[in-house]
Amino acid sequence: MTLGEIQARLAEILAAEEALQVDWTNVDHLCDELDRQIEASKEEVPEIVAHFLSDSDIRARDTRYGDAQRTAVRTYLSTGDYFDGVEVPWWGCLALAVVVGGVIVYALA
Repeated sequence: MTLGEIQARLAEILAAEEALQVDWTNVDHLCDELDRQIEASKEEVPEIVAHFLSDSDIRARDTRYGDAQRTAVRTYLSTGDYFDGVEVPWWGCLALAVVVGGVIVYALA
C-alpha cells in the first residue's frame, strides 16, 4: 500500500464521517480495514493517523474530539506531513541555553 493510497482512503473515511447521515458501522469497517492494510504493508504513518483509525467509536460519541481529529487528519492530507510533538518557541530554546551555559560557567568556576 502506497502513501497515496493511504491518503485517498483517509479522505474516503473523512467523507463518510461528514455525510448528513453518518453510518458509523461503515466508518468502523473502513477504519479497521485501512488499519490492517497499513500494518500489513509496513508503511509508516504519523501517530495521528493511527489514533484516527482506532478512535472512530470515540468520534461517534464526542463531537469535539471528532472535529479535532478530522482537522488534524485534514492537515496531514493537505501538507503530506504532520508533527506529533510539541513545538518549543524560540525564546524557550534561548532560555534553556542560558540556563545550561550558566550551570557550566558555575561548575567551571
